Amino acid sequence: MSRRTTIIFAGALVLFAAPLAIADTGDNIREGIRNPTSGDAQRETQIIANTKKDTYGTRQSNKGTGGGAIYGCRSGLDAAAPGDPKKSTPCIRVNNLSTGKAFDFQAKGRIAGIIQIGGSLLTPQPNSAPFVTNATGLAAGLNADRLDSLNADEIITQSATKAVQAVVAAGGAGVLNGVCPTNTVLAGGGCLETAPRAAKNFGDAATECSGAGRRLVPPDVLAGARAMEGINLGSGEMSADTTVASVLVAVVTPGYTTVSDAGLFGTAPLSTTTPFRCITGGS
Repeated sequence: MSRRTTIIFAGALVLFAAPLAIADTGDNIREGIRNPTSGDAQRETQIIANTKKDTYGTRQSNKGTGGGAIYGCRSGLDAAAPGDPKKSTPCIRVNNLSTGKAFDFQAKGRIAGIIQIGGSLLTPQPNSAPFVTNATGLAAGLNADRLDSLNADEIITQSATKAVQAVVAAGGAGVLNGVCPTNTVLAGGGCLETAPRAAKNFGDAATECSGAGRRLVPPDVLAGARAMEGINLGSGEMSADTTVASVLVAVVTPGYTTVSDAGLFGTAPLSTTTPFRCITGGS
């Protein structure tokens, strides 16, 4: 064989062998085409390396603007065993047999990556989870101090505001920031005075409550308040309900309903003086 023939033959070997790599199975891995596993379809094409730190078994790189690698598969999910690779085989599995990390993701852009379920990122998938983990420790960077753009204090304030709005909607006007004024307690959707006022007749009692921006207490609210700590109706307190106190020889005497701490309801003429309380709001 002449020297020229030898040079041409060697050049041909370089030309045709360059795009090929030899896998552990002995199969050629060819560039730019699909590389099926040879023979038995269950066989894997393996690339096995023995490297030191900061050195990798393979390196896939693209110096252009395209990606470095793409993988596709048609694996299914066993919903009863999503973490078992034998039953729910993932397209990519990274298994660190030592105590180090299994993966790193690094990017320079505003978005490091996307986890997408379904054909469109614009379509919500309320029944799907982005990932599942059994790790319950604190994840630095994922310990968010805001939820729906609100911090904890703002969430508490917003919740309290909504609770107050609900009370007000139910007739509980006068409750401020979820707290009743001093010397009152939340009862019957309003703020009930914790101590009775001095005995007055019905007209004067109603006027006094009105002057305080409040009103006389309905009998059902008084009856319910008996069970509250610090509330004692004694032998009977005036309520907001008017009724008939007595009927004598066709003479009707108007009156008001009283409620005692024992839960007894009574009546008294409007001119009779009785201890009473006022309530802010309520129904």
